[in-house]
Amino acid sequence: MESCDLAKEYEHVVKALEQMETRLRVEKKPHLVERPPPLEADDLKEANQTLIECHINDEGNPMAIVLDDGATISLRKRNLKVFSLSLFPSFSPPFFSLSNLTLLDVSNNELMDLPGLGKMPNLEILNLERNWFNTLPTEIGKLTKLKHLIAARNFLRPNDASLLFESLNALKDLRVFDLLYNQKCGRPHHRDIIREELKQLTEVKMTLWEEVASQPGSYIGKSAAERNPLLLRSQLEPWGTVILRRRLVQDFGQLPTDAAIVNRAEVMQRLLTCYEDEQLANQDGLEKRNRVHLDGAPVPQITIDNLLVELRAWTDETGKIAKNRERPSINANNYMILRSPKFDEAATETLGSTRASRRAMRKTKKLDKYKNIWKLAQEALRQVDPVFADRCTEIAVTYGFQGSPHLDKQNCGPFYGFSLGDFPDGQGGVCVECSARLIAVMNTKNRLGRVDGRYPHWVDRYDEESERYSLIYYETGNAFVKPGPAVFSIPNSA
Repeated sequence: MESCDLAKEYEHVVKALEQMETRLRVEKKPHLVERPPPLEADDLKEANQTLIECHINDEGNPMAIVLDDGATISLRKRNLKVFSLSLFPSFSPPFFSLSNLTLLDVSNNELMDLPGLGKMPNLEILNLERNWFNTLPTEIGKLTKLKHLIAARNFLRPNDASLLFESLNALKDLRVFDLLYNQKCGRPHHRDIIREELKQLTEVKMTLWEEVASQPGSYIGKSAAERNPLLLRSQLEPWGTVILRRRLVQDFGQLPTDAAIVNRAEVMQRLLTCYEDEQLANQDGLEKRNRVHLDGAPVPQITIDNLLVELRAWTDETGKIAKNRERPSINANNYMILRSPKFDEAATETLGSTRASRRAMRKTKKLDKYKNIWKLAQEALRQVDPVFADRCTEIAVTYGFQGSPHLDKQNCGPFYGFSLGDFPDGQGGVCVECSARLIAVMNTKNRLGRVDGRYPHWVDRYDEESERYSLIYYETGNAFVKPGPAVFSIPNSA
């Protein structure tokens, strides 16, 4: 089982990449030897709050902050991965007790549940903003006085498994439900579902992504396939607006921007200006960031030759420019996803609906038809990383994959890329953003290169008249692994 802490496991790579970025940053901004903290507009407002008492844990670090009259507890920005009541102060009543709390703020952490939440029955406001919740806290149904639930910027979905409709229906005083900036919960019919399920609500706050995208200058192109990968704007586009705001502050020394005043289009324009000032983009928007290089692990020639036979047979049958390719948001002439037989067997057993079963059966038939591609691809990976070969749930098989800066939002960990064909050596690598000023180019020609696709990445230029197949091994549905470095060995200088 792969470590769940990639940053710790590959600490030497993290440090090397940070040193490279620091050197590049200080060349242009000598006063930014240390990156500023990721301050936001709200942080400046918080400076005016009155601190009554601060709890100190066993390591001497401040944890829970008691505000006002002891009815408000803040654990905001404490880098918490696990919540525990032991983080709270041990004052005696009447100054402080769990039953007296009316506001709990655990925003800006990495929490996924709040064990013990039910011991605060008089909470009226609960702030879960900017965490890792993919389902609401399991004890939320015990907060019978709750009026305002803030769950913005998480990973929630508009269904009962995620939003616990039955539990929320027990909260008769609940009036405001804030779901702003949840990627999978941002369409008008999602809001309609929530309003229908939770009739006591007077306000459902939700970011309607189609409206955001329609604001002038917010995005270029409807998908990665439509974006010119040579433009810096295209390479930055996959990032959410919060990341772009932080980059202005941490990497270019700008003041925090208020989301209510400065929209995504303005944030992007300010950021592009910062890059142009450092000559990391020209006036035409072409990206000029610093590049470093890595080589993937070599694959035996006999495996390459056998795979090319199968892949050429695939494009002979379906076309080198396929009309019905999968994943049209990516610029590829042909694209097919093969799913692990173990995954499909489990899916067929657990997916109850006839429709889901038919879908699983179609995927199984496709895998059976192209079983030689799957077998040879797995054989190549198993020689490099047998553990990941067992975890891999899908392999994307592509021909003519070009550019397409994007994030793999469904992946629960890094991926392996493997390209083969007669395209020129030194071209067609996988580019991935390591930091604000640093791009790593992974050579995957006849090699298996490991990259974290949850950072913006794309295929580097190559001769479009040449032949380039690629295999992308990834996993979905397994335990989520927090991103560490974008690559997993120390790159060579350009």
